[in-house]
Amino acid sequence: MSTATPAPIGYCKAYPLSEFRRFPGWAEAAGPAQAGLGDDDLGYLGDDFAVRADPVTGQPLLFGGDAAGWREFCTAELGFAVPADLVADPADPEHEGGQRHG
Repeated sequence: MSTATPAPIGYCKAYPLSEFRRFPGWAEAAGPAQAGLGDDDLGYLGDDFAVRADPVTGQPLLFGGDAAGWREFCTAELGFAVPADLVADPADPEHEGGQRHG
């Protein structure tokens, strides 16, 4: 059992796997962990465009997010975008890492 602490996960949004599976390159690029999941099971699309089964631990990785056309599919077909109020403005000292302080 690994004792390594997983990297923090940024913003993510849940979608049924059936939505991700509409992407033409999903079957070829998806990880083996998604094979036993049904269309109604949820996957969590992260701000890095990877799809994970668990938004807290980030594991297992279902889809790496680097397939050609994937980002466009997510934004155009799924309407995925990080909400503007969660995007850090580097000019605003009140923002750090996408969270408002103070």
